[in-house]
Amino acid sequence: MNQEQITQALRLTNNDLVTKLSEEMTTKNLLAVQLTEAQQIIAQLQAEIAELNTQLDEATKPEEIIEGE
Repeated sequence: MNQEQITQALRLTNNDLVTKLSEEMTTKNLLAVQLTEAQQIIAQLQAEIAELNTQLDEATKPEEIIEGE
């Protein structure tokens, strides 16, 4: 194998690695966006649960009995 063939093989390997890195970075960024969206949805759902629990507590709270009436 001469120097030109070695250089060409290394160039192809380097191009493959650059392509793979680019794909991996794109995947990572997409997952980061999806994670952020999921966290926002979770926060919204937790707020809704808290509100519904408050409403449930209000709706099921025993009435106060006032003596003397």
